Amino acid sequence: MYKDTKWAKDIIAFQDNEGAWGYFHTLSLSSKFPITTEQALRRLYNLGYTINDLPIQKSVEYMSDCLRGKKTIPDRREKTHNWDIFTELMLSTWIRTSYGK
Repeated sequence: MYKDTKWAKDIIAFQDNEGAWGYFHTLSLSSKFPITTEQALRRLYNLGYTINDLPIQKSVEYMSDCLRGKKTIPDRREKTHNWDIFTELMLSTWIRTSYGK
């Protein structure tokens, strides 16, 4: 596995205390985070991280809190037909992906 690589360590270093990496879906040029939470998760999965690893666990907890309405993703509302449904689907898909097949 590639869990101990510099790339993995760099990604994990950008994770905030809540379990996110800045914006969730939309990369903003003004963000202090160079990647979105979606990008970070995808890269960590490709490097061999699973739900058994703390960074993924923290992120799943954060996404679950967003689905429950305890927290909100920092992204601006995009001009979609229904941003709320899109956000719920996006978060729930990433949570499911975190648990593997």
